[in-house]
Amino acid sequence: MKSLSTYILLFCIHAFLPVSAQEIIWEDAKLNTAKSTKYMLPDEREMIYEINRLRSDPPRYAKSFITIRLKKALQYLEQEGKGDSSYSITTSYTGNTVSGIDTTWNFSNEEEVHALQTLYDTLLHLKPLSILLPDEGTYKACIKHAKDQAPTGKINHMGTDSTWPWERIKEFSPSMIDGNENIAFNGDAPVRSIVLLLLIDSGIPGYGHRYNMLESKWAYASCYATREPLMDSKWWIQEFARKK
Repeated sequence: MKSLSTYILLFCIHAFLPVSAQEIIWEDAKLNTAKSTKYMLPDEREMIYEINRLRSDPPRYAKSFITIRLKKALQYLEQEGKGDSSYSITTSYTGNTVSGIDTTWNFSNEEEVHALQTLYDTLLHLKPLSILLPDEGTYKACIKHAKDQAPTGKINHMGTDSTWPWERIKEFSPSMIDGNENIAFNGDAPVRSIVLLLLIDSGIPGYGHRYNMLESKWAYASCYATREPLMDSKWWIQEFARKK
């Protein structure tokens, strides 16, 4: 069974993104696996690079980019209180049948701290993961889905033909046996901001986007930034996959 908690869309950037996080330099040629990939744009190649930074050394990523955000979130919680209440709805499917619908309530500032603390603890104890390689088939799956969803003005994980991400990935990359997808909307925010947004996953039940990027079984990835006139504002699609 695949739960939609893994696939819920993210629509906004968290409030705590210090400029210093954008300025940290982390260069490692072996992690830049999409550098020479012609079918991707520079920021799409950079997103794979950023995900590989995360996966190659999770504790370093936590100390470099999460520590200061957690500190600021704790200060904000102390000053402003729990924050506004909100809820998330998670729908789970068995095949094409709904098997469960769950509603999770949280307070925004309190949840931000919880999301950052659990992320920091997870990364601090996580061993290096496989470095992801680019895959043109999964990239084509991204493009197909973006074009399919463009008339709606937003992107959901199920296509108008009722296909799910793993089905589209296998359609364009027949050698793949499994796949998954993250989607984020955030205009022209820097690549690292988008990766951090999905990684922190505040307010998302189960932190599905986070664990998608931290899934050890993935070996391939593609990242696609929709662009005008396809969509009025930029959406990011991340695809992850593995072969037989």
